[in-house]
Amino acid sequence: MFLAACVTEGEDTAEAWCADQPEVTWDSFSHGFMLDYCTSCHSVNNTGSRYGAPEGVNFDAESDVAAQVERVWTRVVADEDMPEAGGVYRDDLYLFDIYLTCTLDRTP
Repeated sequence: MFLAACVTEGEDTAEAWCADQPEVTWDSFSHGFMLDYCTSCHSVNNTGSRYGAPEGVNFDAESDVAAQVERVWTRVVADEDMPEAGGVYRDDLYLFDIYLTCTLDRTP
């Protein structure tokens, strides 16, 4: 959602957009984002209800997010239908978009 609005067609979109963004890493932001918004349902450590989250779709580690980067971006940033209850701050969505696109090299 954010990336499409920031670049023009024909540019090397991710590279051009990422060059002007702050550095966002797992340790500096995204791990906390996942703890705040995702792992209450998507965690191997969740021994209670997963509130409909599929078994095996967990985001406890950066490698978990990287393995599903396109799907995570679509559901959280583009469609904004995850988390189901909503409530993600716009600034958090923006930083998470940077993380997925620039740090994990999501293909726009």
